[in-house]
Amino acid sequence: MSFEPSLVAADPSIQEPDRCERIAEILKNIELPETKRRFLSPALQTLLGSERNGEIVLRTLLHVGTTWRAHVQKVQRLQNLSRLLARRSMGEVFPPELEEVLATWATADLAAYRASLSHAVETGVFPDPQTISVLPVEAACLRQRSSHLADTADPYNMKGMARLLPLLRIHDELADRLDVLHRESEEGASQEPDLGLFKFLGEKEFGRLEQVIKEIPGMSEIPELWDIQRRLQLDPPVISALLTLGRTLRLPQPDANWLETILFWYRAADTHTHTAWKIRVPVQPAVARLLARAGVNMVSGGLSFRASDLVLPALLDSHTESIDLAGGRKPPPPDWKGLVLSNITRDTLITSFLANPKCVRVPGLVECVVVNSRSVQILSLIASKRDLHSGHQNKGVPAALLRSRSKLPMTLLRRFIHIRFVAKSDLKDLAIRAPRPEVLKEIGDYLKTL
Repeated sequence: MSFEPSLVAADPSIQEPDRCERIAEILKNIELPETKRRFLSPALQTLLGSERNGEIVLRTLLHVGTTWRAHVQKVQRLQNLSRLLARRSMGEVFPPELEEVLATWATADLAAYRASLSHAVETGVFPDPQTISVLPVEAACLRQRSSHLADTADPYNMKGMARLLPLLRIHDELADRLDVLHRESEEGASQEPDLGLFKFLGEKEFGRLEQVIKEIPGMSEIPELWDIQRRLQLDPPVISALLTLGRTLRLPQPDANWLETILFWYRAADTHTHTAWKIRVPVQPAVARLLARAGVNMVSGGLSFRASDLVLPALLDSHTESIDLAGGRKPPPPDWKGLVLSNITRDTLITSFLANPKCVRVPGLVECVVVNSRSVQILSLIASKRDLHSGHQNKGVPAALLRSRSKLPMTLLRRFIHIRFVAKSDLKDLAIRAPRPEVLKEIGDYLKTL
């Protein structure tokens, strides 16, 4: 695939975080402003039309998320540090700087650090400073691994070098980002969600990008859009829902392009009431009924809604993109499982799906969330709410909760260790295969009572 931003930003086969990161990596490697403009212009010009790829570009530019979680996930097992400590214990000698680091960490409780890093990845809560202190050590070990691979590679083996060079680049970039996370932690920098491009580029590079954007004809309003998005922090599916409302209600005008439509909604947002809108616009009765099902309230002379109350599947197509409800026809039945899986790491959206009775009634959907989510918050909600773990459509949820590797409290799981929730045959299987020792023990003790 080409790495030209105009293609990457509009590629629906790539998730928004990856599209955003790829564009940021390209821009960081371009020095001249004129070259940046030439690379960005094809992607940005799609915002001035109504073709489908323009919406995808918009979702990419407005992606909000954290960057640390993906990097920590790649090193949470501390494989490189563990590998070098094992080699050191066998008598291997390393460079003095690295040897000093390894000597310091030889007696550390790496299992506790792994558990803390894993918990941070699962919950999305940034690790404490003590846990973060292991990241530069892992980075140093990763660089040592890259150095070893480079020294032992055969420079005359072209196929081998073609495979090795990209791997070395990935290792170097990951090591650099681990060092940056450690430095930011020491400096007290916020790791809360922010505009994706800002997080990937950094403040200095992002400022340069804004200046370049302002000089592209027709794009002077994008910095304003970014500024509002940093306050609203709307997920891409919510952005597409706003675009659906714009296309359906012909706002701000019948032939508005993507940029005009989203600017209209962003400028009209009231951030003091959890991102709410109140718009005066005529709405046809048939369309009003559809919008009411989507969480949009009809008021005198127009409509009102809050982002948190939108029933997103009613405003999106199967690819979580905008649709046009102006004909008064219901959109095709949503692919609930597809929507859930494509947003499984977005706890706010998953919570809204689980609060929707239509979503919860889909057989196996809640079980699908349990199997694929590592969020303790989401799994605790499912274990606590009766309608999320009971009924025929959720018959597999209790067993799935017991099989989950996430650190759910036993106070929530203990009730499910009963033949009322899980068949005896399944409990016997779980007594052998459950991934957590405390669950194994509880199930074993219960089976002895039968």
